[in-house]
Amino acid sequence: MEEIKDKLKELRDLLSSHGENYYAKEIDRALAGPVEKLIAFTTSNELWGGPGSIADSALGESRESKRKAEAILAELGELQFKAGIVNVRTEMWTSAFRHFQKEGI
Repeated sequence: MEEIKDKLKELRDLLSSHGENYYAKEIDRALAGPVEKLIAFTTSNELWGGPGSIADSALGESRESKRKAEAILAELGELQFKAGIVNVRTEMWTSAFRHFQKEGI
């Protein structure tokens, strides 16, 4: 679980540095709570859902700005798979982000 926490902190720091304070605060809340709250967040639609989720919307429309967030999210998704803590969309997003990296999209 420590690796997942570390990856969430990395994501929070990136989001915060780009002024995405709402998302950063949501991650902080999850990190500050008990492990159940952290698991609930890492399997939430807020993180891995569709429009408005961190996976979908973090760092805006620019491909350049999104690449770092996508790399962190792909690593987070892989860590979650290893821990058996996933959302039904985690695999789709993780695969998509890895594909984008591979293809230079």
